[in-house]
This record gives sequence, C-alpha cells and structure tokens, in this order.
Amino acid sequence: MGPLLQVPSDRDRNRALDIFDRVTEKAGIGSHGLTLGVTGIGGTATAVFPFVQDDEGMAANGSDLYVFCDLLAIAVSGAHPSGLILRTMGQPQVVRGWKFIDGDPTPLNRAQAFDAYTIHPNSDGPLIPLPGTEYADAPVIHI
Repeated sequence: MGPLLQVPSDRDRNRALDIFDRVTEKAGIGSHGLTLGVTGIGGTATAVFPFVQDDEGMAANGSDLYVFCDLLAIAVSGAHPSGLILRTMGQPQVVRGWKFIDGDPTPLNRAQAFDAYTIHPNSDGPLIPLPGTEYADAPVIHI
C-alpha cells in the first residue's frame, strides 16, 4: 500500500495542468524527464514523465501523463511536502528543481538543486551525481 495522500480538488487539477504546461514549455526542444515526489503518511509517491519536444510539439506516453498530472494535482493542493525535477538529456545533462510551498512551485537555484538531489533521503550519505550532470537555476513558473 502506498502513502496516504489528500484527494485533489477540481481547482487543484486545473492548476496542475497549468503548471505542467508552463514547465514543459520552459523545457524547450529536446529529450526531457520530469520527476515528482509527494510525501504523505507512510511514504513518498513518485511519478516520472519522460517526453520529447521538437518544433512540431511533444511526444509522450498518454498514460504517463495522466499519472503524472494526477500526482501533480496533489502537490499543488499544498497538503504535502512535494518537489519537482526537470532533467534535460544531453551533454551535459541539466537538472533543475522546484519545491512546492503552499502548493506553489518555488524555483531552486543551482546550489539548492544540487543539495536537494544529491542527498539520499533514506541515509546519511550523499548520492554521487552522474558524470556529465549540471545543476542549473530553475525558471519561475507564474501561475
């Protein structure tokens, strides 16, 4: 059984779709992956959404989109600690991150993203970043 999480409202679902559109727009052209973690009673729920964007639009798996946006709606409810990562594949791989404060995605700067994603949550030790990984300031997502 997974963690217990609040059921999102219709307003939360609409905000989640708006945030999703803005984050994927900021990602730009290329291969990307979004990872979302939402902590509830008994653990953390995680959703991953890989996608590719080009001049024609986005290519992705529709069922991944549904699961991701459903969990994103829970994150924007503000009821649970949540964080979002955007990875852009390439050389280097670029990592940007946001934490949700009262349901709003707050961008992390380069150092905060490094700290947030190189510490293993279940141990005292750090995770070693993959070679060729660059941490960057996340853009502001206006909602």
